[in-house]
Amino acid sequence: MQKPRVKTSDIALKILHKIAFSDEPLSQSEIAEAAGIVKSAAHKHLFTLEETGWISRDHLTGRYRLGPQAWLVGQRATQIGDLALSADSFMRTTRQETGLAVVLSSVNGRSLNVIAALNGTHAIEIGVRQGSQLPLHSSAQGQILLAFGDPKLVDEVCSEELPALTPKTLTNPEKLRCRVEEARQSGYVWAPEETLLGVNVVAAPVFNNHKQIIATVALVASIQHLTDPPSEEHVRAIRTLAGDISQTRGYEFG
Repeated sequence: MQKPRVKTSDIALKILHKIAFSDEPLSQSEIAEAAGIVKSAAHKHLFTLEETGWISRDHLTGRYRLGPQAWLVGQRATQIGDLALSADSFMRTTRQETGLAVVLSSVNGRSLNVIAALNGTHAIEIGVRQGSQLPLHSSAQGQILLAFGDPKLVDEVCSEELPALTPKTLTNPEKLRCRVEEARQSGYVWAPEETLLGVNVVAAPVFNNHKQIIATVALVASIQHLTDPPSEEHVRAIRTLAGDISQTRGYEFG
């Protein structure tokens, strides 16, 4: 069973996430709308975050941006930045060879967040925004985490409601369990149109020197360019990419 979450913490984190990934400073009204709360409640959260240095407010415009505390914590997250840096050249090579978007997502418990993304080279681009949190049941990356992460995670996710993001999303727990088992056996998984209609994703795990999953890599494209099932070329590309990045983290095959 999923552990209960603290609502106030969820709201504060949602506010930080919105401010962090906005292209410009945000007003109190914009933040309240994004967090799904009234302006008076947003004011209390913003005051606390500002007082503790997580955000800062421009006293002329009244708009908010990240503060020094957020910067300091970010400097401590060097492993994530190092992972993205070490994966970059391999991701670019794969993008060049396949023409498809390439996405790297970091694992943190039951959370999966995009830390690096390269758009494809086709005329119509399909991209994934850095910082996005991926659903576990409906994304290929999430299904990879269920396959190679904490075994308890599968039971937790399957005990929850599995919302249908599209008509093709896996909402049946037993079908999801079968998909996860297939991923364990093959070392990769694809989720055609399960998060967004017309889009297919094929993903594979990235391991560290302790043989623990620390990230996922994925190819993302329209169903026209990344077919269902994916071609042998694309399967080989994603498995090779995952293996190359894993080796930079000390993982040894065999």
